[in-house]
Amino acid sequence: MLLPILYFVFFQLTFTADYKVIDQAGQFVGTFQYNAKLAANKRQTKRDTATPGSNTVIMEDTHQYYDSKIVANSSAWVELNPSMTTLDKAMIHEGLSTKFRYAYNIQIPFTFPFYGLPLESITPTTGGFIFVGELIHSQLTETQYIAPLMAEFDPSMGNDSFVFYYMTDNVVIVQWENVVVHSQSDPVGINNKEFTFQVHLYRSGNIVFAYKEVPHHVAQINSDNHYVRVGIAEAYYEVDTSRHGFAVTYIHEYHTINFDFDLIDNDTEIILNALPTCNGAKDCDACSTLDIGFDCVWCPAVNQCGDGVSRYRNNWKEGGCEDSNISNQDQCPEQHKQIFPTHAASGSYELILCQGSKTAIMCGGSETLEIQSGTFSRANYFQSVCDTGSRTNGMCAYDASSIKERPDVECRGKDTCFIEASHEFFGADPCPEHDKTLAVVYKCNGADSGVQVLVGFIVIVVIAMVLALAGWVYYAYRNPTTPSGLWLIKYGRFWKSSVYKTDDGATESGV
Repeated sequence: MLLPILYFVFFQLTFTADYKVIDQAGQFVGTFQYNAKLAANKRQTKRDTATPGSNTVIMEDTHQYYDSKIVANSSAWVELNPSMTTLDKAMIHEGLSTKFRYAYNIQIPFTFPFYGLPLESITPTTGGFIFVGELIHSQLTETQYIAPLMAEFDPSMGNDSFVFYYMTDNVVIVQWENVVVHSQSDPVGINNKEFTFQVHLYRSGNIVFAYKEVPHHVAQINSDNHYVRVGIAEAYYEVDTSRHGFAVTYIHEYHTINFDFDLIDNDTEIILNALPTCNGAKDCDACSTLDIGFDCVWCPAVNQCGDGVSRYRNNWKEGGCEDSNISNQDQCPEQHKQIFPTHAASGSYELILCQGSKTAIMCGGSETLEIQSGTFSRANYFQSVCDTGSRTNGMCAYDASSIKERPDVECRGKDTCFIEASHEFFGADPCPEHDKTLAVVYKCNGADSGVQVLVGFIVIVVIAMVLALAGWVYYAYRNPTTPSGLWLIKYGRFWKSSVYKTDDGATESGV
């Protein structure tokens, strides 16, 4: 059994602070750790006493993935406090407003591209930042974040401390209001320095930090127990099993943007405009013609455009994309530029894969894969994207149960897995002289699948009860001398002035 060891390429002598993570259903799903430096390196710098004009740009920069702009005396603030705003969708997050070192996952109404990669949910924390990764393991949270002002904030310490959020089809805003630093708080509450700031996430991928109240220099915030940061960061991980039987996980923070604390003041705005990335190309032609400052190549194995540097780096390596890729448009397959799954019955998808090719099948967000059926045969070959004109006879097919079993073992319960249309993947080829296609039908099961099943079950039970009641009423009406009929006569008031038969065949007037 491999002994897992975790190495961090950014590791320093640290101790940790645990954040408790709550999912969208309100269930505790685990903790992530945020390492804090034992020796804080505070900068003792002074604020610039000059007063810039309204909406004055005081700094601009380009950071490969984003352009940034810092604006003084900005009007970007969007008030979310229900007592001060007219926005009807602004809400208090009760959990984040009353706890310390907590994080809650929130589904957002659009796909937000972070470093060009789509996010369907975010995880705001009490600590003034949003975690934008997945809990593969706890330390990834140190390097996948959006931080308008990351610090050891504790909203539970004040009656007027809140975390608000607001969502539309184009923007999500999270606001930390009157939050204080846990280790610098006054037990009596008189001298607490309260910070108020927010972050805007736009459908385009642009990000805005806005600051309303910054009571003292950000560099003076205590960083002994928690990092203090303003900026964003993204990372990927790699698993190496080649080191003497040990599984080693490397975490690489491949890009980060940190903003100067000296420039953060009341009414400051930081704008991050997203730049094009390789991930935006959805087919080989588009990928191989990109000219955006990245070495973008198309990887047929995983049907993705990239440069090998993203949070899906591990999938990129497993798919052999570093050695087998397409950088020239002339090399793109003519018959089909990308493998797209098609909708099948009951919310399922069908994927057709040509012999000898490999691809990834994926579900979004927290959904997981369920393989429903699979065939590796000639049945789907003719007139498909795999048809090369070869017309050899025969309808050779693998055993359907074994074809389903192998992808099921590879994919069940995962959000991404690789399948391959080859006899190496499935075992001995019973008819190697025939070109075949792999057809896999799969379904993505989300967190709400159980709820849907429960609702469906309740509806069926209600319908059955109504039908049973109608049947009983019909029986009682047709048989008035039975116990059911007599009960209905007595309590149902249906037989006033009606005529029913007695046991001896005579008729009587019912009352």
